[in-house]
Amino acid sequence: MTSTRAFPASRAWLRIIVCALPLLGGCSSEAEPAPEPPRVALVEPLQAAEPKAEALRFSGVVQSVTSTQLSFEVAGRIERILVDEGTRVRRGQPLAQLDRTDYRLQLREAEARLRQLEADLARKRTLLAEGILAPAAIEALQANTVAARVARDSAQRDLDHSTLNAPFDGVVARRLAEPDMVVAVGTPIFEMQDNRHIEVSVDLPETAALSIPLDAGLQAEGELVIADVRLPLRYKEHSTQPREGARTYRLVLQGEPPEDFNLLPGMAMRVSIERPAQPQRTRDAFRLPLSALQTDSDGQHFIWQAEDGRARRQPVQLEQVDGNQALIRGDGLQAQMPIIVAGGSKLHDEQPIEAQERN
Repeated sequence: MTSTRAFPASRAWLRIIVCALPLLGGCSSEAEPAPEPPRVALVEPLQAAEPKAEALRFSGVVQSVTSTQLSFEVAGRIERILVDEGTRVRRGQPLAQLDRTDYRLQLREAEARLRQLEADLARKRTLLAEGILAPAAIEALQANTVAARVARDSAQRDLDHSTLNAPFDGVVARRLAEPDMVVAVGTPIFEMQDNRHIEVSVDLPETAALSIPLDAGLQAEGELVIADVRLPLRYKEHSTQPREGARTYRLVLQGEPPEDFNLLPGMAMRVSIERPAQPQRTRDAFRLPLSALQTDSDGQHFIWQAEDGRARRQPVQLEQVDGNQALIRGDGLQAQMPIIVAGGSKLHDEQPIEAQERN
């Protein structure tokens, strides 16, 4: 009897368990995912681009302001070379001298003849005053005296020109003749350069020639490639015809060489020329740190805008890179809107962020 009563009781318990299974199954369904934690993001307000001057950089070559070959104005044998190559000389300083013997003799002869004619002319003028001679008697003598005076002056000039003097302050760049050489008039003896000033030649492309002031308002600076030497440069002249085979124009700048360095023709310089501000290039444009600019796999540029605690992707067009700044344009951009400027490569659209302004 006892066993027959226990069986129905166990069946009752089984019925209770089976009925409870659906309830237990409802409690074991998947829990909702935890919300994504916000990422700390450094932000800066977007700045409207203001027109500003730009520095254009070019390669330049140092030139001498004046470079000329010097020669004697009379012929003769070179007796002495008075300076060496590389010597700094002053205007009027003797550089070389011819054998002056023949020119001294010519001068002495011309002076003697002039003295004789002047003495004859003085005596005949006395006779003319006394009425002994007619005026026509001394006309030929007067003409001969004038010719003798010219011959004397010419002989003195030839003697003076037998010494070659520096025509300006500068440097003897090259010596082209040696002592004891017999030279004709015009034979080059020295090549001399005026290095009180220097000139720097720059080839300007068309776009630069179009936008910089080619006049006294041009501002430029030169930097020597092989040394830390900088000097201001000013406008001198420019060509109005392009170089043959190239669309560039020659610009010549002038400056004062530093006292502690020898700037020699042919040395290379980096030339920086200031281009005035161009408002049309910055109209409807904005500047932001280059670190804020992102590029996707298709080469398209975008930035992250911090809005309502989330990162939102904003497509932009890159106009120019200037150092660590980028000039951009795009629909929906406004001045002072917060832009994420660091860590943009680790963000995704609508990601929660905790914006912190960069100090």
